[in-house]
Amino acid sequence: MGMTAHAMAYEPPDLRTAHVIVVANEKGGSGKSTLSIHVSVALLKAGFRVATIDLDTRQRTLTRFFENRASWAADAPWNVELPYHHALDRGNSKNLRDNETAEFGAFATAIAEVEHEYEFVIIDTPATDSYLMRLAHSLADTLVSPINDSFIDVDVFSRVHHDRSQRGQVAHYADLVLEARRKRRLVDQGIIDWVLVRNRISSTQSNNARQIQTSLSRLALELQFRTTEGLHDRVIFRELFPIGLTPLDPIEGAMRSNALSASQVSARREVDALLASLQLPQRSLGMVHLQARHEWFDRISRYYREMKA
Repeated sequence: MGMTAHAMAYEPPDLRTAHVIVVANEKGGSGKSTLSIHVSVALLKAGFRVATIDLDTRQRTLTRFFENRASWAADAPWNVELPYHHALDRGNSKNLRDNETAEFGAFATAIAEVEHEYEFVIIDTPATDSYLMRLAHSLADTLVSPINDSFIDVDVFSRVHHDRSQRGQVAHYADLVLEARRKRRLVDQGIIDWVLVRNRISSTQSNNARQIQTSLSRLALELQFRTTEGLHDRVIFRELFPIGLTPLDPIEGAMRSNALSASQVSARREVDALLASLQLPQRSLGMVHLQARHEWFDRISRYYREMKA
């Protein structure tokens, strides 16, 4: 007996070994690279094989961090975990099409090198809409979009306007994600788990924060995403960047202190909580990573089916 169209829609895809995490948002200054850094290091410390790809050919913040980390690792008193890192170079031709072709080839090569050799691939993206950014979205298993508690940031997802008749229209970045989801289903019946991370939120609940939370709760049903809290704007994240470390590292020596400060302890807890909230594939004793990937797919598929119901 043939399968129904509904059953076929949720047939598990032929999953690659690597779980691809794309960190993206067209709004600049939302903390994409900071999240990419800390998710990568947290997964490395959890014992996973991790690869990172930097698509931001101009800023290269993720690349600079891991360069700093590799330099620190050379003389560090402990084993400093490092991912396999690949930074894309900008095309240097005067012809735009030639540049796009070269960049596409470099990205395709980078993905081919890691998608079956590593358990997680984290892709940091620039705050621009380009064909390469759209391609990265279509490869995502988990799409992490950091957003500050501001209606300026919300506006890239849903139109913010004083006129109710113009309010709530799907904005340009959300439309990009929805299109990536449609293409993903057509190509391999995969699913993109979209997680909006409320980043740099205030420690005190304000009227603005409550309004943002209400707005995102409404949008979550319409655009099919999850929300979670991210990282506060802490000085320690900036202080540790030059030496390539994070609060998850044994930083007492690096900070010339005998013990962690309260801020450092809180930062470590925030990173741990963020990683848990992403609900990534977690292998248990006797379980291979690909099996955990399939269990993740089943769990996330059920979540979005129930959300639509």
